[in-house]
Amino acid sequence: MRIDLNLPRGDQQRIFLDQLNSKLRSLTSNYSGTASYREDGLFESSVIIELPVEQNAILFTLRIVKSVEGNLLFVEGEPINASTCQVNWELAAHDFISSVLIASLAKRSHRFFRRVFFNYIGAQLDGEYWFPGMRFAPVWPEDDQPYLANTERVVSFDMVINAVDKIDAIFIAEEKARREAARISLLLNVGLYKTSPHLKWVIPSSGEQLTRKSIRLQLGFIGHGPLLTEMPKKGRVCTLGKYSGSLSPCYRALGEFLSFPPQTRRIMRVINDASPAITDSFDRGARLYQVGSVIENQYPSIGLAYRVAAVEAISKADFDCKSFSDFMKKYARSITNPDLLNFMYGTARSAHFHAGEFPLGEFEHQCFFNPLMDSDYVERTMFFARGKSPKLQRFFPGGRVG
Repeated sequence: MRIDLNLPRGDQQRIFLDQLNSKLRSLTSNYSGTASYREDGLFESSVIIELPVEQNAILFTLRIVKSVEGNLLFVEGEPINASTCQVNWELAAHDFISSVLIASLAKRSHRFFRRVFFNYIGAQLDGEYWFPGMRFAPVWPEDDQPYLANTERVVSFDMVINAVDKIDAIFIAEEKARREAARISLLLNVGLYKTSPHLKWVIPSSGEQLTRKSIRLQLGFIGHGPLLTEMPKKGRVCTLGKYSGSLSPCYRALGEFLSFPPQTRRIMRVINDASPAITDSFDRGARLYQVGSVIENQYPSIGLAYRVAAVEAISKADFDCKSFSDFMKKYARSITNPDLLNFMYGTARSAHFHAGEFPLGEFEHQCFFNPLMDSDYVERTMFFARGKSPKLQRFFPGGRVG
């Protein structure tokens, strides 16, 4: 059995494959498959399933074949033991694929409520924030230690997804949340990250006394905060966030909640409505910034290199700027020092990525607790602080891009 499709790479092909995978999942959760490039250069992916035929179930191999260009050429299938199969499997197989095609053309979908959790280190988020099609909020609004700066917090992207089935909804929600997490990492100036699925060493406590022996425990977050199965009403399970503070703070004050800056909604609206070039440059920069924010606690040089790379990615949205330095001089309020610009681009970024340099001294002699501070240490610290907070406020809404 073979059905020619010739679906080009793109949305139409993706919808068909989503529907096909959903149908396959509905038949059974017990399946096996393979995928490889054939000698003729075509890509082939196959799965063995139990196909219902005339009150029976037969082992059936289903294959899809793609061209070198990524076009979905055809789908084909046959029973594992075709020579001994006594039922009319071809009719059942055609009906199965036809139902997928009909569902694809109709773009059938269902609505699912999904939550996607991310973590960050810092003070508690001050409340829930509502963006187009999405709620962003602390998972545990009543955290009993909201002001600790070196504490892990868990936040959730809550959304209603139109998807083929539950599994498809999970994939769509994860993709959407990852994109928004990068943007929010930039706007909140925190590094959002996913929980690592590893066993790690921890120091358990017993009452007020710490034990003298570490143990390995699975990382994870359960049992705190309200259990949501549908999108809540605004302000029902968590107070609304205040939109306060600065877009580019030089420091964070202890005893304050984390809050989105007042310009956030305007930035989000402008980026979503901007030309593809500006939106793409912003998102690329946000992703690099997110990576730098997550990794800088262990490797400050890498964090700074990614922050510089993030600015360079965003600079591609302004065609008048021919270089990183041009962009910084145009939009940064306080960075015009040529030595600082050369350090950030030439040393912090290029020398790190291309020559393995760690200019902030991670692999050098450390002297944090010396009564007299070293000049090299002070200079590195100042460069890091200046590079971490470039104040590109005029690039955001209210300036040229806005």
